[in-house]
Amino acid sequence: MAEALVKHNKDKQILKKHVAAIHIGAKLSLLQRKLINALLYNAYDGLLTAREHHISTSLLCEMIGFDSHNTAHLKSALKGLMETIVEFDVLEEDGEQSWEAMVLLPYVKIKGGRCTYRYEQALAEKLYHPEVYSKINLSVLREMKSAHALVLYENCYRYVDIAHTPWWDLDIFRKLMAVDTLASYKQFKLLNRAVIQPAMKEVNALSNIQIELETRRKGRTVTGVRFVIRPSAQMTLMGMEGEDEVMQMPAYGALIGEGISKTLARAWVLEHGEEYIFEKLDLAARQSVQGKIRSSKTGFLKSAIEGDYRNEDAKTRKHVATLQEVAQTRAKLEDRLEELKAALKQAEGGYHSACCEIIEQTLGAHPEAGRTAFASRFEEGLDSRIYVDAFRKGGWGDRLNALAVRAFWQEEGVEFPTPAEWAQRNGTEDPASLAAQVRDLQIRLNKRAP
Repeated sequence: MAEALVKHNKDKQILKKHVAAIHIGAKLSLLQRKLINALLYNAYDGLLTAREHHISTSLLCEMIGFDSHNTAHLKSALKGLMETIVEFDVLEEDGEQSWEAMVLLPYVKIKGGRCTYRYEQALAEKLYHPEVYSKINLSVLREMKSAHALVLYENCYRYVDIAHTPWWDLDIFRKLMAVDTLASYKQFKLLNRAVIQPAMKEVNALSNIQIELETRRKGRTVTGVRFVIRPSAQMTLMGMEGEDEVMQMPAYGALIGEGISKTLARAWVLEHGEEYIFEKLDLAARQSVQGKIRSSKTGFLKSAIEGDYRNEDAKTRKHVATLQEVAQTRAKLEDRLEELKAALKQAEGGYHSACCEIIEQTLGAHPEAGRTAFASRFEEGLDSRIYVDAFRKGGWGDRLNALAVRAFWQEEGVEFPTPAEWAQRNGTEDPASLAAQVRDLQIRLNKRAP
């Protein structure tokens, strides 16, 4: 009896720790949800101390797997976050319910390839505490293809330490998944088929956790859901506290040794490369020995890296290759990049065709009037004349609307294989893997550019 009582109290403490419920007062795109996490990851160490936070736009785009040249779309997504309200429903210690609301992002500025942004102090204080915000895995965030999967991952990963989520009433769960205003998901059968199962499949395929659905019933009616969470044995991905290849680099270790935070050290190594970091470390060490640093060595190092202070006397730590060797190496990399781009184009085209076949099979089961109705409903959901014209010209196979088309049919209950599943069935390489290789090689070539 005593043992049971102890367990009950412990469970209550765990649930109480996670009692804050976060509601985003807008229907956010997948890009916007990725931006929320990436910006918070970058700012996390200075949330309570810094008024403004900074990150290069190229690094921000790399973190979320976004084309850094499409700045107009990036600005539009950031503007949407500035119009987004975050609500907090919290059960206080005295049992009283409190409610707060605030703007997610009150200020953003992009200038000279650098993004500057701020949080309200009250929001920063809440986001800093792990019971409200979970330090999610950034490699997972970059790979997610649907907003439903990302939201489900976020809401499960924050409970990974206790191996299951709390029970969510269906109304609360619909709100968490941002489908509470859609009448078609009032029935659990449709919610499960079009939202939960596709999202679970993506989380289990792409993330560092495996989740399993459990339902709570009243009679034959499902009234609540929760998810059992297990670490994914086959995946070791980079998390905020985890180890990855960047964190094993000598430059990263040297920065940590100088008192630089993990977040900032990792961002600097990714953005500038090891040779640049060692040059600034040498400069800081020389200035310190000569007694020329008036403030702290750490503060000087930060200014040297971000301001690109020059050290004319510093010796290069690597053997300098001849111009001919550099040119040959770059030519090989460029050839490899073209091969990867061609393979990626072929893989994406194959996956797109496979999805189109599934859609055509689905349409074949409906009369002409039904097919027309589907097309009209899809057009109503498009927010630009450009997309409408493209759909009318290319139909369900239009490449510009490909993501929106798949999302529409998934909500209609159609199941598509993930790109990885399609690649495995057809004996080809996963398009996501090819895209990552293209992106990594482009970054390497950009860093090598004169």
